[in-house]
Amino acid sequence: MKFNPFPSPPPREGNTNHKEDMALKEELQKLREIARSGEPDAEERYKALSDEITSRYTSPEEVEMIGDFLLDSYKELNAEADDLLRQVEKAKELRRMKEIIPVSYIARHYFGRSAAWLQQRLYGYKVRGRVYTLSADDRRKFDAALQDIARQISSFSIA
Repeated sequence: MKFNPFPSPPPREGNTNHKEDMALKEELQKLREIARSGEPDAEERYKALSDEITSRYTSPEEVEMIGDFLLDSYKELNAEADDLLRQVEKAKELRRMKEIIPVSYIARHYFGRSAAWLQQRLYGYKVRGRVYTLSADDRRKFDAALQDIARQISSFSIA
């Protein structure tokens, strides 16, 4: 049997209280924060709060809000998974290109950093217990550097 974090409780008669809607939104936000915390006890805390939410909020409107929250959360997870998959594919491609990409030159001239700094972020190395990656802005800068180097190479000729 699959785990359902929000089983459908029996509906109770109409709850249209704005304060309760706001309280539910706040609790759902807490749930989101717990899920994203990465703390060792996050799963237990998530389960406890989700059980509390589903037992307390049972009107059709509240159940719909909870369903919308779950759907949005699944969409966020899917987008994150897609992004991670793209990063992994790019990392694989980058490893194949490792010998022809001048990482130390790019690090020095485009980022003002060391080759080690750039490699840590390109390959997702763990440093001092944390995995570093390029930010979206740094990825754009790296792509621009590659394009600039490609233009320089394509315009060069020794003949």
